[in-house]
Amino acid sequence: MLSRIFWVGIAGIALVIGMVLQDGSRIFSMAAESESMDGVERSIEASVDRAIDGSLDGMQVMDGDGNEIDVPPETKRALGEAVGRLVKAKADIAILKMRDANAGEIAAAEARSAQARADVDRLKAQIKGQGQAARAEQDALAGQIERDVRESIRDDIRSEIRDAVRN
Repeated sequence: MLSRIFWVGIAGIALVIGMVLQDGSRIFSMAAESESMDGVERSIEASVDRAIDGSLDGMQVMDGDGNEIDVPPETKRALGEAVGRLVKAKADIAILKMRDANAGEIAAAEARSAQARADVDRLKAQIKGQGQAARAEQDALAGQIERDVRESIRDDIRSEIRDAVRN
């Protein structure tokens, strides 16, 4: 019986030594594992942020009529951040109301929500203004092209009439 306990003990020690040799000294250190997890979390957050920024840059902004509006990437990012803050603030309000928080906490959450809503509305107005400015510029350019074409056609007709009269 004693020999069996001895061999089981030796096998256990061999297992522990094998794990230490494979993983280094981290097997006994939970701090190293949490540090590596923090690094992994930061890496994941960075890649998610890059993906979000890339998708916002490629996002098309349309007006109410379905026309595309050229919007700078900074404005798109700002709008995305403002919408994110608004959603978070609304979720915070709902959670605070569900757990019967005091009026001060709810008022603070509603103030954050109102600020986020104001930011979203300001950015929407800015984008709408950019769209209207772009449309006005396009309309002016189209009007100028139309005037140039009419003038060119008028000049061609006049020169054809003069040539016909001379002959």
